[in-house]
Amino acid sequence: MRDRPTGEELLACARRVLREKVLPALPGEHKHDLLMALNAMSIAERQLHFGEAPERQELAALSALLDESFADPGEANRRLSSRVREGGGDPGQPQRTELFAHLRAAARQRLLESNPKALNGAIT
Repeated sequence: MRDRPTGEELLACARRVLREKVLPALPGEHKHDLLMALNAMSIAERQLHFGEAPERQELAALSALLDESFADPGEANRRLSSRVREGGGDPGQPQRTELFAHLRAAARQRLLESNPKALNGAIT
């Protein structure tokens, strides 16, 4: 068992200190750099929160959709991209519905980690 504070809690604390104490004291030309770092820390915190489950779920979904076994999500996504370029998502194709459902789910998870405010019900 890990001690407290957890990695997520440490990141949240560091972000709070940087945002509330350091950011207001910075000259204007350096604020953008700190805001980018704070955003990166937020993404890392959300990825820690979700853990490896989303990647495992995506890999399982891709393996089922492509009817192939994959160890690497990057390779599986490249294969999916090839299938889409070959017309696998075109109207009338048998896996079109499953393919679009997978793409929506993957995009939603990526937004949950990178920019959850962008969702606002846009991708369900």
